[in-house]
Amino acid sequence: ETLESCQTRVSKLELQQQQQQQQGTGPPDSTDAKALLGKSINIMLAIATVILVCVSTAAKFAAPLLRSRLRVALTCAAVALLALLWRNWDRLERAMLPPR
Repeated sequence: ETLESCQTRVSKLELQQQQQQQQGTGPPDSTDAKALLGKSINIMLAIATVILVCVSTAAKFAAPLLRSRLRVALTCAAVALLALLWRNWDRLERAMLPPR
C-alpha cells in the first residue's frame, strides 16, 4: 500500500512536470534553468523509484520470516548467531586451522 501511494505521488509529480514543460512560457534565459530543473527532477524520481523497489523487495523477503512469534524468535536468534559469527570470524579461523 505504501509503495502504491508513493508510486501515485511520483506519477502526479511527473504529470505536473510535463504540464509545466508544455506551458513553457517565460523569458528565454530561463529555458536552460527549466531544462536543468526538469532533468534534476527526473533524476530524483529515478532514485526514489530505485529506493522504493529495494524497500519493497526487502519487505517481501522479510514478511514470511515474521508471521508468527516462533518465526520472529527464530529469525532474531539466527541474526544474532550470524552477527556473533561475523564478529568472531578471525578467532574461528585460527581455531579451525591446524597448528604450525
